[in-house]
Amino acid sequence: MKKYLSLARVLAVALLLVACNARPIPVPRSAATDFLQKIGESRFQDAYGSTTFAFQAQTNFRNFQATARELGLSTGTVSCKWLNEVRRDRDVRLTGEVMSAKGTATLVSLTMIHERGAWRVFALRTPRESGNKEEDRFSLVGKGFSFNSSANPEVPSPKILNSLTLNSLTLFNNAIQQRSFGEFYSKVSHEWQNHLTTSQLKRAFQPFIDSNVNLSEIQKLQPVYDTPPEITAEGILSLVGHYDTKPYRSSFSLRFIYEFPYWKIYGIEVHIQN
Repeated sequence: MKKYLSLARVLAVALLLVACNARPIPVPRSAATDFLQKIGESRFQDAYGSTTFAFQAQTNFRNFQATARELGLSTGTVSCKWLNEVRRDRDVRLTGEVMSAKGTATLVSLTMIHERGAWRVFALRTPRESGNKEEDRFSLVGKGFSFNSSANPEVPSPKILNSLTLNSLTLFNNAIQQRSFGEFYSKVSHEWQNHLTTSQLKRAFQPFIDSNVNLSEIQKLQPVYDTPPEITAEGILSLVGHYDTKPYRSSFSLRFIYEFPYWKIYGIEVHIQN
């Protein structure tokens, strides 16, 4: 009989708990308007907190605040006139005009994604000063080494990748054996810590604890990557693969965010199966 234990990323589990306390979910346009109004009222922390994890992975709060001011979006948003809406499989693209209290109009294009029980901003683009091509002014990713070296890292060497994988899963396994995720929590990225607690971690991985899962065998093995390690467009290092443990193979999906000068855990998924 096939034994199968599956855990979605901890964040997804935590979000399900939030979803149980069901509130009416605003439509994408309402959520986008609310986001821009928060910026217009200089409520930057609230606006930044209402964006997706991917958005926040591309820019820190300081850059977000400075860019919003530079674009003139924080001078008091009076109205948002949405001109176009395109719905795709996983997101909604909104194009519109933001009118400030000073009477200036700014064209914006927002990509909205449903995450953590609400529609959130995945990307915000504005036309370049010259030409019609849009630019993501908020993202630090891809702006070059001289702009922000920590925001544009390369895929690490195979040796470092193997070390990241082993150390992360060893840390995870120690938490399972100790039945406590305090140390694990202290080692993950600060960005991830902002969205979960040790209690949420333990609840999410309780099936592993109850089943006495032990991954210590991976210390003697090399990881096998099922897909080439990559850094996504959002700046997330993604490692998907497995260890040929016996009698059950240990598969993993790990996500890391670069917090200078180290890659830190940003998400984890583990499967144990035949």
